[in-house]
Amino acid sequence: MKKLACCSVAFLLLLSVMVVTNSYSCEYWKVKWEYKGAEVSGNDPDLKHYIWETARSPYGAWDKIQLHRFIRQKFNWDADPYRPSQDARKVLFIIPGTYDRGFTKLSDIRTSENWFFAANGYDVYSIEFRTAFMPNLAQGQFAQPEFGLANELKATAEWTYDVFREDIKACVELAKRLSGGHKLFLAGRSRGGTQTWMYSAKYPKDLKGLISLDGGVPYVLRNPSAQMTQATFQANVAALKASGPYMGEVGAYELGQFAWAVPFATTSVGGPLPPVAALTFPPGTPSDKAQMKYVSDLVAYGYYYSSGPGIITNYYALYPGGNGETYMDRATLVGIAGNFTRYWPHIQDLEGAAITNYGPNDTTPFGFDYNLTGKVNLPVLSFAGELTCTVFKACWEFGSPVPPGATVEPRTASHDVTDIYLHHYGHLDVYGGTHSLQDVKQPMLEWMNDRLK
Repeated sequence: MKKLACCSVAFLLLLSVMVVTNSYSCEYWKVKWEYKGAEVSGNDPDLKHYIWETARSPYGAWDKIQLHRFIRQKFNWDADPYRPSQDARKVLFIIPGTYDRGFTKLSDIRTSENWFFAANGYDVYSIEFRTAFMPNLAQGQFAQPEFGLANELKATAEWTYDVFREDIKACVELAKRLSGGHKLFLAGRSRGGTQTWMYSAKYPKDLKGLISLDGGVPYVLRNPSAQMTQATFQANVAALKASGPYMGEVGAYELGQFAWAVPFATTSVGGPLPPVAALTFPPGTPSDKAQMKYVSDLVAYGYYYSSGPGIITNYYALYPGGNGETYMDRATLVGIAGNFTRYWPHIQDLEGAAITNYGPNDTTPFGFDYNLTGKVNLPVLSFAGELTCTVFKACWEFGSPVPPGATVEPRTASHDVTDIYLHHYGHLDVYGGTHSLQDVKQPMLEWMNDRLK
């Protein structure tokens, strides 16, 4: 394999451009990747973050993806983005969730999964989905004459689960070539967990283990009486393609972006902060959090009550056995909110609804290859917080009710399945909570280390 020229430390701080030769591109996909540059962790100069980018079919303005690589390399003058992993058994690919991104603005290993696993000897990869390349416009602005992006927006109706799965496959192939590993652990945050199951259904030979981070448990509900028909699904898709809405928007996007930029602003987007007397704080809220001094306080308040108290983040509840801290730190929460992309393709929401109530051996209305039990026999680790177990009521192994006439079936044929219910954990707390290091990241690290081959 042809070795490219090494980059200097100064070069690490720049976003320069160099084209990856065909020897580094996946022969099957004939993907040509462009190296975009690198950065160094703000907390540890030995931790590097490298970035590659490629265009994807049908090659519209937003049909691009990026591969992010996080790895420990000694801070010296021959840092090399193409250097193989020191241990090719330790390769981890993390699929982001809805509105999530392949990198984080947070470099603290206590809250950042990417940096934590890189700091602990893993060669870590993640994908930047096509949604990251959409312009930051409000829904109604795309069709306005000064932007003229109505057709580009409409084209996102083709950004299906299958399209994103093949994007992930292209990234996995480059990750294998860069690391020197033949198989990797595949983890998924939130909707990325769903995509983890889908990827393994088609490409199980790429993988050595599956990890769901509040992204769906290793079991699925099969309820024939509630399954969607193919005719209904096709009608829903036809309506979407005819008139939209083509994209779903993350709640309070502009507020989250504003709070990240100026977290201690004393005003909100479009007006003053609400008075504390007009708000309802849950019983037991620490006094330092029962306030509304800054825009970041308003963001935390909104995320706590989004989808129900404590479901997205248990920001106000004290962590049991702690030192007065709650499940989420304000700065970390604002960092997560400020890193979201604005949109996610609505076509995948329709596909997700069509999958619901189908077992792993059923044929879904859109013919998606979702049969894992007949093909996949991989170790599985599943973390489930309150969004999965309370809102979706999908923790059947922990007592969630099963509807009459329905059955619960395993997603895979594996007998090496580990389920962890994170009681009182909000969705975002699983990824960056104050105790996610001890409750999620460290157990996940030990689980992977026990299954190295």
